[in-house]
Amino acid sequence: MPVNYMKETLWNVGKRIWPAFLIPAIILAFFGKHLFPANSNFIGGLDVAHQFLWHAQFIKEQLLSGSIPLWNPYYYSGHPFIANPQTFVFYPATLLFVALPLPWAFNIDTILHIYLAAMGMYCFVYLITESKFAGLASAVVYSLGGYFMDRISLGHLIMVHTAALLPWIFYLFEKGCKTGQLRFFLLAGLVFGLQVLSGDPQNSYYTALFLVVYFLARYFFTPRQLRPRPLHRPVTFLALIFLVAFGVSAVQVLPSLEFMSLSDRAENTYQFATYCSFPPQNFFTFLVPKIELSSLEHDWEFGGYIGVFALILAGIGAVFSKHSLHKRCFGIILLIAVTIMLGSFTPVYRLYYKFLPGIATFRIPARCLIMFVFAMSVFTGFGLQNVCESSPTKKQHIFAMTWLVVLFLCLFTGAIIFQVTPAPKEMGLAGGFFVVAFIVLNLNYFLKSKPAIAGLIIAALFVELYLTYFPRIPRMNQDEVLQKRPYELLFGKDPGFYRVASVFNATFGANYHYYDINGCTPVALGHYFRFIHEMANLPVPRERKHTLNAALFCPDTVFSSKILGIKYAIISVEYKEGYVELMTAPQVMPRAVLVKDAIVLPRLEEHLQRIKRPDFNPWRQVLLESLPNQNEQPTPKITEPLPKENNVTITKYQPNRIELQSVSDSDTYLVLSELFYPGWHAYVDDNKVQILRADYLLRAIPLTAGRHNIVFVYRPASFLAGAALTLLTLLVFIPYLFKNEAPRLCTRGLLRRRVKNKS
Repeated sequence: MPVNYMKETLWNVGKRIWPAFLIPAIILAFFGKHLFPANSNFIGGLDVAHQFLWHAQFIKEQLLSGSIPLWNPYYYSGHPFIANPQTFVFYPATLLFVALPLPWAFNIDTILHIYLAAMGMYCFVYLITESKFAGLASAVVYSLGGYFMDRISLGHLIMVHTAALLPWIFYLFEKGCKTGQLRFFLLAGLVFGLQVLSGDPQNSYYTALFLVVYFLARYFFTPRQLRPRPLHRPVTFLALIFLVAFGVSAVQVLPSLEFMSLSDRAENTYQFATYCSFPPQNFFTFLVPKIELSSLEHDWEFGGYIGVFALILAGIGAVFSKHSLHKRCFGIILLIAVTIMLGSFTPVYRLYYKFLPGIATFRIPARCLIMFVFAMSVFTGFGLQNVCESSPTKKQHIFAMTWLVVLFLCLFTGAIIFQVTPAPKEMGLAGGFFVVAFIVLNLNYFLKSKPAIAGLIIAALFVELYLTYFPRIPRMNQDEVLQKRPYELLFGKDPGFYRVASVFNATFGANYHYYDINGCTPVALGHYFRFIHEMANLPVPRERKHTLNAALFCPDTVFSSKILGIKYAIISVEYKEGYVELMTAPQVMPRAVLVKDAIVLPRLEEHLQRIKRPDFNPWRQVLLESLPNQNEQPTPKITEPLPKENNVTITKYQPNRIELQSVSDSDTYLVLSELFYPGWHAYVDDNKVQILRADYLLRAIPLTAGRHNIVFVYRPASFLAGAALTLLTLLVFIPYLFKNEAPRLCTRGLLRRRVKNKS
């Protein structure tokens, strides 16, 4: 009896959990030889080389030295690192980059999030359909399709993170709606908070927006007699999700909000908000991905291929699925997602821009593709369930064949319109997928085993995506990326607190400890961005804001920013593609200087005009926005004769702390060539002093005659308040969750023991 009971138990457990083992096997088979970082090779795309590798190096260095990476002085002349959400400092996956060699960390991070995406999608669709095969089909299409693979190729780790957590948020919300249990809404808020911490605010914004859409559609499409009463209860549960998410992510959100209010994105135009909209003609790439045609826009942001077979199944699911409530909900989501994706190509986006809060903050409407792919993956699961788990009717078969023919005609018509001649490999592959889909759908009438049909369809979905994307999995070699360039070897032999003007839109300096005025990040300080371009008489980029205007890096303009202490410049040479040249400035302003002559100009516009004048000398004059508050400035007693020299020396320089010593024979101002930003505090001989805004974007403090020890410390109130709120949320949330879950766990354990004893 015990043996038979054990066999029966194992069989029943196996039937329930086999997808949990099959999904990892599918993912491992998909990535194959790319799983392990042999010879320092790892999975990494373009932006890994430009941003994320250097961010990871900087975070690892700072945390292992016992410091929180709040400020990064190595790019954009100093940057509030913690306020940049793309650094994902507080996301749990960051521990991988701290604890492991970077090639292993990048590989594990990528594979882990593909697995999370697949399991989340499986759980969500299974919850709706109660079909394991439907959940598997959606999981394969969502996690191994073009959205994830193209983002991996581009190196957009943060978009991979956020997209991986998206289905889990919807799953927990749906679970809460079905059970009415508060804990599922709280868990949805926790996962949503983690999504915010994972790095991509735009995907998190779309998650919040479409979660509200899903809630409203789900409520109003539910039959009146079945709707929860009163209305304020489900609204309260939805609000709790956002409240918990904000509390969990406050340590990141509050510094980011402060930064955004001072950034180049504080005021945006419609042209900015619609930059990189999804071109209508690029819907052709959902039939033939990665096809190089001059008539199509080529941008990684437009990649969302899920496969020809998946499109056919999605159409079947959208029409014949028995889950009418969720079919309508995701139909609404699909429609809204398309109108957002299209951006400037549809007049509807002007209404979004005008009336939808927050959407004007973001550019690249095409990124709403994540919600399009999410909805299509759900419909794919619905379609597979309809094909494999119900008796096929003549009407359904006619529709399936008609829909297949319509898509094939779209392929054929697109080939003519976009002049795909002669037929490339991609067209042949797409045609082959149509043939396979036709055969498999017709086999459904002859094979009696529905699991066999389902397995065949899932295998076809996998093979289609594997053939399309496995050859394109990007590989990067750590040794090659970290190899120092000749000019970086020069910087190592010439240490100092000078800055470098580099034409490269990357953050290499964070690893090699040199200070760059350029960088690669989607958000920069507004006054810094403007200053750099104004000094060179160049237009400020209004749409692409990842880096400084490339025209800045030519001999006539590269040293135009007098006050930033630029000593070396790496400029591009026009007559040799890919060739750069190193220039040296004839005169370099020190990082710290004592200036006696102060001019008060309340209007910052006057600062710009005065600095542009040829007679302005930052060694002798400082432009102040206002005079110091005399009540806050200490007046130390002079107990020794006044020195007959004027000098200031940096004795210690760390990202979050700068220590200096000064000596002067009269009252003066210390001008520090560091960006003026809230959160920096100054102390003179252990007495706090006011930091003044100087020379449009620098810091200055008043000093009395004599010798002084000076300390600048970055301790932003936004970070402290956010950290306190996050800690408080976790302290309240986790005990509550365990308090409510513990009785259930005990009850389940007791029941299991009783069943065992009975046997």
